[in-house]
Amino acid sequence: MRKIALTLLALSLLLGIVIPAAAAATLTTEQKFQVLKQHGIMTGFEDGSSRLNESMSREQFAAVLYKLLELPRSNSTPGFVDVLKTRWSFTAVQAVRSAGLMVGKGNNRFEPTAPVKVEELAAVLLKVNNVPANPNIGFEGKVSAWAKAAVGTALSKGWISTRNDYTVNATRGVLVEAVYAVYTGWDSALDVKSVEGVGVQTVRVNLKAKTDSADIGRFNLRDDLGNVVPILLSTVGGDGMSVFLTTGVQLENRTHYLSIDGKTWTYTSARSDMTKPTITAFDRVSARVYILTFSEPLDNGTATNPANYSFSGGLKLTTLQLSSDKRLVTFTTSSQSDNARYWLTVKNIKDLAGNVMDTRSDLSIVGSDDATKPTIIDFKVNADASLTVKFSEKVNRDFAVQTGRYSIGGLAVVSASLDSEGRTVTLRTSAQQDKTVYSLTVTGIPDLAGNVMDTKTGLLFGGISNPILPVKLQSIAAVNENTIEVTFDRDIKDTDIGSLAVTILKDNGANVSMSGWSKYAVRKAGTNRAVTVQFRTGTASNPSLFQPGHVYTARVTGVSSLLTQDGANETAFAGTIAANEAPYAKQVIVPSRTTIKVIFSEPVKNVNETYFAVKEQGGDAVVISHDELNNTGAVVTEVTLKLSKDMTPGQVYYLTFKPGITDAAGFNGWTTKNGNEDISILFTGI
Repeated sequence: MRKIALTLLALSLLLGIVIPAAAAATLTTEQKFQVLKQHGIMTGFEDGSSRLNESMSREQFAAVLYKLLELPRSNSTPGFVDVLKTRWSFTAVQAVRSAGLMVGKGNNRFEPTAPVKVEELAAVLLKVNNVPANPNIGFEGKVSAWAKAAVGTALSKGWISTRNDYTVNATRGVLVEAVYAVYTGWDSALDVKSVEGVGVQTVRVNLKAKTDSADIGRFNLRDDLGNVVPILLSTVGGDGMSVFLTTGVQLENRTHYLSIDGKTWTYTSARSDMTKPTITAFDRVSARVYILTFSEPLDNGTATNPANYSFSGGLKLTTLQLSSDKRLVTFTTSSQSDNARYWLTVKNIKDLAGNVMDTRSDLSIVGSDDATKPTIIDFKVNADASLTVKFSEKVNRDFAVQTGRYSIGGLAVVSASLDSEGRTVTLRTSAQQDKTVYSLTVTGIPDLAGNVMDTKTGLLFGGISNPILPVKLQSIAAVNENTIEVTFDRDIKDTDIGSLAVTILKDNGANVSMSGWSKYAVRKAGTNRAVTVQFRTGTASNPSLFQPGHVYTARVTGVSSLLTQDGANETAFAGTIAANEAPYAKQVIVPSRTTIKVIFSEPVKNVNETYFAVKEQGGDAVVISHDELNNTGAVVTEVTLKLSKDMTPGQVYYLTFKPGITDAAGFNGWTTKNGNEDISILFTGI
């Protein structure tokens, strides 16, 4: 398909003609029409007239755009109720609709016979050239508010001429002038460096600047005897810096004159081709169907002679065909034995110059006896309004993800994805309507052996107008050596946190076994989109799992509506040098004479007054009667301890700790000693 945002050079190549801007200005509208007609862009009427003063209808305009831009045919269902498949303009209207160049007039109608307004023409010209509308260009004349910027921009480009009223119908003459003004303002000539004959039927045009297309109509070739040599094919080289012309047979070693865009280049034709054809590729395309690709065009008689091909193991060729460019040989075999290897011998194939290939006997295929067509065994609509189609066997991914293989009356299929198993396709559609029955048709999808399914129709489902939005895994990051943070693109529920599972798949590309691992997952404070997951392995409460310099691959499951297609729930993250420090008491606050509040470094649990001791500095111990939390299972960041007697104002006390309190996961006990010495926090009574 030619891109909508055509480069200026590309369209002039499409037209196959070069007319300098100054010369174009001297042409009449009728002469410009004849140029466009000559190149198939516009057509006249049965009586031979151009009728330039008649209004251009919307479907006529669509036809011009379809031919001008080489738009691809659209495989979608009819887009408008008033342009059916039987109408002459159906293909063009579908194409411009799919390309986004023209839209309907409301109520799903295109109004094909309605005239095109001048302002509508201006808006479409901007789309064709991918030029944004400039609202700051001033001009005089009547114009609709929506079209003012488009008209001003088209005027500044010289694509339309000034007038008093731009809301009037555009005549065929106005369209001719507009199209012609677009391409005659472009620098269309190929920037040619040199021309050389590389074969008796091949000419290479070397360029100074890249090109992406070269219409065959731009070239004319004759020899020094005045013989016109037909040009059969023009192909742009892979790097865009050359154009290869396939011609009729040239007289050898003679001066030839190649006209390119009106400028003539000379070269001496090559001597006879002495290069043998070779096989450059051997591919399987479907069940028992294969393609041999050759280095150059072949002689049809030898390329399609079954005697020049033979398989070992009694395998036979049942069909044999040469492509139109004479480089691809497609053949079909008889039934194959499953997993049997067959060796192919190819010989006696000639190129167009009569050079015979060297015999090849090193090509082989692995047989398959699969002749069963895939079928759809399950179909459903999901809560997120996606559709799931499950096949009886693995299907060809290249076909399964083509949206054109699926059609739904009243809906567009906007994406199709195949799961990692290769059997289940998930479809996403345009907005569905409530209380509406839709019918899905699936066609043309082959299995891995190339067996194509029978078309399946009548897969009914009810529309979901308020789908549950899917959740997408956004990132995974290491917090410390055994803790990660999992972030999603929207809020997740508490039940999702409870069921969330994280599987570590790879460590620097090596498989990871999580046998004996356990986890603790909790919502990250301050957000509903992130979860912190801490791991331990067996009895190792604080293992070094995510090491610096390593790259890990993880998969997330257990979250409702989580996107999983094409590995969307898998991602990579890097290890870290950060250690998972054990919790500790970091501060004491004295709210009253009989209470102290202990602040922890992180959330902890199993808090009980028995794990604390208070003593006067240089004096007696102070009994802690109880902790006001009174819940060892609670996860907290602080606790208030009640003392059995009033503290003495100004007296210094110190608080020490005993083992028993753990982090929130219960994996790591808190820190109570520094080496062999008890950790203590001093505070003063009030």
